Amino acid sequence: MKKIIRFSWAHALVGVSLCSIFFSFSHIIGAHNFQVFLDDKMIADQYVDSKSTIPTLQIDPSDNHSQLIIKYNECGRTVSGRAIIIKGDKNQVLKDWRFEGATSGYKDPMTCPVKDIVALKQKGINTLKLFYSSKEFPEGQQIANLNIVGEAKTALN
Repeated sequence: MKKIIRFSWAHALVGVSLCSIFFSFSHIIGAHNFQVFLDDKMIADQYVDSKSTIPTLQIDPSDNHSQLIIKYNECGRTVSGRAIIIKGDKNQVLKDWRFEGATSGYKDPMTCPVKDIVALKQKGINTLKLFYSSKEFPEGQQIANLNIVGEAKTALN
């Protein structure tokens, strides 16, 4: 004896609604993502893919921020040998900070003194490029442009 299953339009509407809700979130499974903070204030939170635009972040030396904090998540995998690199307008490396030890996700943030970044500002050029890399991701990724507003001191080596 066959059993007849009744399917109403109400059930279909509920199913379509639930699917729409679940697929509307921007979380990209397996994607790299990062957060950037000036001291305790988040100024960027972004997933990285081929369609991502690189955000431009403002740094004003007169605001007296002490730390630029970067949290980078490589698909949740454990990585080591992380680096934050500042490059100039011609992609020359101006400064890099190395962070040893294995970590995953946002567990271990990377901090860079704002005064050191501001000191890298070159005459006539206000924008620096902020990059991330690790041993497992050696090609790295530009994660932001840093627009330094105001005057800077001489660069630190």
